[in-house]
Amino acid sequence: MSDGDATLAALTDRQRLPLLYHTARNMRARQLAGVAERKLRHLLVPRLPIDFDARYDRSRPSVPPADTTPIAANTAVLRAQLPVAARARFRERACDLTAGEVTFRNRTVTVEDGPGVDWVGTGVPAPTTLWGLQFHGFVFLGGLILGYGGPTDCPSAAATAERWIRDWDDADATRIGGPAYLRRSWTPHAVSLRIMHWIRYHGWAGDELDARTSRVLRRLVAKNATFLANHVEHDVGGNHLIENGAALAMAGLFFPEDGGAWLDRGLDVLAGAADQFLDDGGHFERSPMYHAVTVTRYLTVLDLLDRRDRDAPAAIRDVAVAGSRFLATIAPPDGRLPLLNDSAFGYALPLESCLDYARAVGVSGLSEPALATDDGSGLPGDATIRQALEASGYYWLGDGRDRLLVDGGAIGPHHLPAHSHNDHFAVLWWADGRRVLTDTGVFEYLPTRERDHARSVRAHNTVQYADVEPIPTGGSYLFGRRIEPTVRYGADSGVTYFDGVYRRRARSGPQYTHRRRIFAVEDCWLVWDAVSADESAPARSRLHFAPTVSLASTCDGDQRRLDVIDGPARPSRSNTADRRSVLGYVYPIDATRVTREERPYYPEFGRKVSRPAVTLRTDGPDASFGFLLSRTRFDDVDVTRDGDRVAELRVDDTRWSLPETDG
Repeated sequence: MSDGDATLAALTDRQRLPLLYHTARNMRARQLAGVAERKLRHLLVPRLPIDFDARYDRSRPSVPPADTTPIAANTAVLRAQLPVAARARFRERACDLTAGEVTFRNRTVTVEDGPGVDWVGTGVPAPTTLWGLQFHGFVFLGGLILGYGGPTDCPSAAATAERWIRDWDDADATRIGGPAYLRRSWTPHAVSLRIMHWIRYHGWAGDELDARTSRVLRRLVAKNATFLANHVEHDVGGNHLIENGAALAMAGLFFPEDGGAWLDRGLDVLAGAADQFLDDGGHFERSPMYHAVTVTRYLTVLDLLDRRDRDAPAAIRDVAVAGSRFLATIAPPDGRLPLLNDSAFGYALPLESCLDYARAVGVSGLSEPALATDDGSGLPGDATIRQALEASGYYWLGDGRDRLLVDGGAIGPHHLPAHSHNDHFAVLWWADGRRVLTDTGVFEYLPTRERDHARSVRAHNTVQYADVEPIPTGGSYLFGRRIEPTVRYGADSGVTYFDGVYRRRARSGPQYTHRRRIFAVEDCWLVWDAVSADESAPARSRLHFAPTVSLASTCDGDQRRLDVIDGPARPSRSNTADRRSVLGYVYPIDATRVTREERPYYPEFGRKVSRPAVTLRTDGPDASFGFLLSRTRFDDVDVTRDGDRVAELRVDDTRWSLPETDG
């Protein structure tokens, strides 16, 4: 099917039409104009009798001199923050190059099996995929740069990398202006990654880089920076725009004599993109993974400016500081990114490494994030509150090694919800520092079953009414009519609470209201859901557990309990006691049916893992049910209701009066 046929099919698909409408109506005029411009370029540029690649080469007749000292020092600092295991993985990737192989997203492709590199062959995913984007962005150079101290530590891999750089320069398939060039080697995001990795490689290799390869690299960086300056992705925005700005700023600093225009342009882009960061320092796409990526770019530019004795624009320094503090606040007990929305391990710097990098380049105050205080937001200054990242919609209940994280925010910005999921009021739980309740992560961005599942409400630790999505989704990034949650969060008489509500109003399909109240008392978390609708249908509350734990069920009369055991399930052995520790307990309350199953988990791009899951179900137009998470085992758990809310929690002989959260 041609691109035109695919577009026509999408436009005539009745199920997709509402998604296209709501996606387009929320886009900004600059985005729509950019889509039109790219399509026009694809149509016209390859047909014009003009050698655009040669024009870009002629635009800089001489190869500018470079100063690699600052980037070499910055790269050494960055590498020093990585844990031993991460550096070992980078070294493995570097070794793969000598065999002509590249691995991204847990997929290995042989790109060199004969003369030259197969840049756009049938076996190489296109740059429109994440794999192809990283490949044409030369991200594989990170294996050398971050795995080794210099070329003498990995001479074969370094020789391969330099041969591939020269091959890319010579290949016809990588010329500007060829068919679909903006979707292949010259998509601006790939150009940005390429510039940054080439600059880092040159600094890493230093004096050991032969003169010919140095000249080729410097010429390529200048050519790519010239192209990027003409194709900054203001129309796409988001993390793409930040990658563009960082690449241009790095190119400008790489060429101290000739790069002033690129530096100014890059700093302007980064300063302008500062409005992507919310009042709590979080990136507005609400993906912890992309937050770490974008903050790392700001930290790098900040450090390079400092090494050049140049003052950074205040907006850039503010983002680096506030964004780092956001990471410190959202950091879980296990020190790894929470996989909220489009997030996966292995793409960004590890969370702790990112924070160490921030400290190493001069960002202070990251060890003790401030508690929420009464600043007019309605949050009392109660020491039992951990942190509220209100603007991003993330709320902690609990502290230390036992914590619950609630996703109470809206999806990403209305004009750019591409990396958002239907995860309203989802909860994540850490017990004794271990990840117990997990989000799902992301498998890929292509419109596959895995993509559809990862974005769906059924993939998250929240409630689904009937079989509908709170916000209809489709394709890779389409979103239908938005919903706007409202949240109250605070503490009263030693009980920390979260109270969130949203209403689904749709022209087709069921309309309903979902309200989730959560109360934290000592080492217990009561999660209570109320669903109100016009007609009777099942309401399902799903809990997805980490694949590193297993579940054991107990039923004593009407009291049901799930024991969360540290360690995956294993075959039972008669007369053998299971001495593995119990991390916590789950007590379903007022659910008419509780079922267990295995459901998918995507901790890394391209990786699918099975994990235990539980579904609590009740029926009716007005459903009210919930569950208790506890680090302590109880024989009796019950609640006292007042309408659709719970007024009291009883566990064995202890009672807690729960605050009314309506204000």
